[in-house]
Amino acid sequence: MAKGQKEQPRLVRDFQQRFPQVWEAYVQLREACDHEGPLSPRELELIKVGISAAQRREGGLIAHIDRARDEGASPEQIYQAILAATGLTGFPNTLAAFGIARDRLAS
Repeated sequence: MAKGQKEQPRLVRDFQQRFPQVWEAYVQLREACDHEGPLSPRELELIKVGISAAQRREGGLIAHIDRARDEGASPEQIYQAILAATGLTGFPNTLAAFGIARDRLAS
């Protein structure tokens, strides 16, 4: 399994099996975007933590917390990425994301 990849949720696995070409195109787009600029993998994952928190994407938040940790991000950096989204997303979303991060970082 790739770095930062815990077992994929069943929904994602089912999608990959049903639409393999679409999944591969998505992966290629994601990788192209990640490599188009000077940000480090750690910085990119922290940005994705903040975006996932702002959009209340629990699965994405968990995945990007794991990947950020794999890239060397500290719990404090992960929490800051979540807090940075507060002004854009509101306190309830931040609080929900904090709870997910707290539980994930404790495991």
